Amino acid sequence: MPQRSAQRYERYLFDASPWCQNMTQRDLADLLGIEKSTLESLIDHKDEWIRRRTVPINKKLRDLAYPFGRLRQVHERIKYHMDKIKQPDYLQSPRKGHSQRDNALVHTGQNQFLSLDIRQFYPSTTSEHVFRWAHHIAGLRDDVSGMITHLVTVDGKISFGSPLSPVLTTLVHRHMFDAIYAACQRRGLKMSLWVDDLTVSGRFVPGELVKEIRSVIAGNGFKSHKIQYRTGAIPVIVTGVPIVDGAIAAPRALHDRLRDGYRELAACHGDADRSHQIDRLLSNLGTYRYLVGPSSAAGRQAAGRMNALRQRRAKLNPIYTTRPTVAVIRENGGAGSEDTAPFDA
Repeated sequence: MPQRSAQRYERYLFDASPWCQNMTQRDLADLLGIEKSTLESLIDHKDEWIRRRTVPINKKLRDLAYPFGRLRQVHERIKYHMDKIKQPDYLQSPRKGHSQRDNALVHTGQNQFLSLDIRQFYPSTTSEHVFRWAHHIAGLRDDVSGMITHLVTVDGKISFGSPLSPVLTTLVHRHMFDAIYAACQRRGLKMSLWVDDLTVSGRFVPGELVKEIRSVIAGNGFKSHKIQYRTGAIPVIVTGVPIVDGAIAAPRALHDRLRDGYRELAACHGDADRSHQIDRLLSNLGTYRYLVGPSSAAGRQAAGRMNALRQRRAKLNPIYTTRPTVAVIRENGGAGSEDTAPFDA
């Protein structure tokens, strides 16, 4: 019987990782599969491997500075090795195999919810943070800690556009999040972390916990914002996923896309357009089924509708186009009628 391949990610604890093995600069170069002289050259000429852009993000202009070319390859290789470190249970992102639904699932069945963000999490993670982590937490030598710091930071801080930044920040600031998690555990509360989005839930979330969490965050040089108290008596959104009556639900926007999709399908004038629209509906139905759970009543209903759409698509001939008659539209229940609407709002 063939053996399963070794797990690629989260294979060992942090203390057993290469980052805690008192390596030299040459050991670091060997770990990354790059000549030590190449790493030194990248550090000396780092600005040549930095791309700078101003882009709109969440309706605000952001000044981005991120690595490309050889320096990005170094970031990718460091990320590859850091991804092998086992992460704490409360961390949902960045983590392989975990989604926003998994993050919301932690908090189903709870009565009260607290959420807050860390302001400017990446830009506020400085070279000093990284060096202290490498030298004092990982126990690396001064010169190795300095080399890593120079390689992974841009303009003295974590790069917003680097593929390495998400996993690196979880390691650099794990002691801060561990302290918050311990405070939640002492009170019997649930906690999850999605990048810098912290969610706490339970039967009762005391105000003193908010003060303690904010104190821990401030003690590590950050500011917290977007603090919200919510109750399970009304729908609660956790990282974009609704919790309704203690269970995961689909966002209203997804319901709207499904209704619009069926309406557009009924109005299509040719098999090629119908085939394209069915593909879009199948994608949205698949997302819906994943969110509500494939074994739930709504999930089984979505699976049935997906099967019906696949059968309908199999009968199409995208080469030829025809205009639908009024009878066909009426036979399908009418554009956007309750009969064709996939789910109730």
